[in-house]
Amino acid sequence: MTNPDIPVKLPEHFYGRKSIVRRIFSRIGAERPQSIALIGSRKSGKTSLLYYLNDEQVRSKHLESSEKYLFFLLNSRNCMEKQAENFIREITRQITSSTNEEKNYYNALQKNVREIHSQGKKIILLFDDFHLITGSEHYPLEFFSFLRSLANNYNVAYVTTSYLELQKLCVAKDIQESPFFNIFTNLSIGPFSLKEGIRLLSVLTGTEEETAEKIVTWAGPLPYTLKLIARNCAEEIRSKNLPESRYEKKLLPILAPYFGQILSLLTKEAFMPLKQLAKEKKPDQKAEYLLRPLIRHGFLIEQDDEMIRPFSPAFLLFLKTQLSAKILKGHECYNDN
Repeated sequence: MTNPDIPVKLPEHFYGRKSIVRRIFSRIGAERPQSIALIGSRKSGKTSLLYYLNDEQVRSKHLESSEKYLFFLLNSRNCMEKQAENFIREITRQITSSTNEEKNYYNALQKNVREIHSQGKKIILLFDDFHLITGSEHYPLEFFSFLRSLANNYNVAYVTTSYLELQKLCVAKDIQESPFFNIFTNLSIGPFSLKEGIRLLSVLTGTEEETAEKIVTWAGPLPYTLKLIARNCAEEIRSKNLPESRYEKKLLPILAPYFGQILSLLTKEAFMPLKQLAKEKKPDQKAEYLLRPLIRHGFLIEQDDEMIRPFSPAFLLFLKTQLSAKILKGHECYNDN
């Protein structure tokens, strides 16, 4: 059984996201590679997606002349407390085997990038949890200006992951206003399609899709929560010993801690519009903006009748029975493990 809390590293174990994978590679595969900011909630599969993009066989299927592309993956969590120069040094270390380093790490990286560019190759840098860098006081404006200059002058592009738009997570106003962020196209990583969710749960539990469909329709097609359900209830699902009448008692306690973590992204001011949603009423229009992160991440859905509704009966039930103001802490307290 796949551990829901460990990112998927092998491409054969990666599931779904076909549409967003095609969109990512279409931008990377442009004449000049384009930068992408992947935005998704906690445990939405952002890190797994980067591992998938970084696989050589996957790239060969999606990129023409894939041998011209050099991919490098860095986890920002390992660098957030270090100085910007050390981050630049780590990039340089990855893209070259040379041991002759200049004292100025910025110059050393630019020199290596220029050489690779002159060879007709393209560099794609995958930065996981990049909000930890934009939100760190150790990374000044010149760091972001330098990264932008590399993308502007050479065949260099970045693919970052974060839980909100990067500009909303900057430690300083001058960084927030930096033109660095203008080079990115934002792509949201939300729930799976219903079909993808059904297929995933069916595979994980070894049950037929008809049974899986009922559970996915109730719980919602989130890969993480479906893995949680499979880990805790696979035998019951396989033996058809989990009727719909037991979903609330059996499944909601499994999902509730994760739903609580998702709501911790919001500020306490969002409590009232969430209470209105729990009563299946339209939130006050002036307060709807407080729910935008949940809409962006796919936990709330805007419908044609202008109503905003929870993405699944399970999430609605959580709002009705377990919502409290103390859950809401604001994104500055959000831990994207």
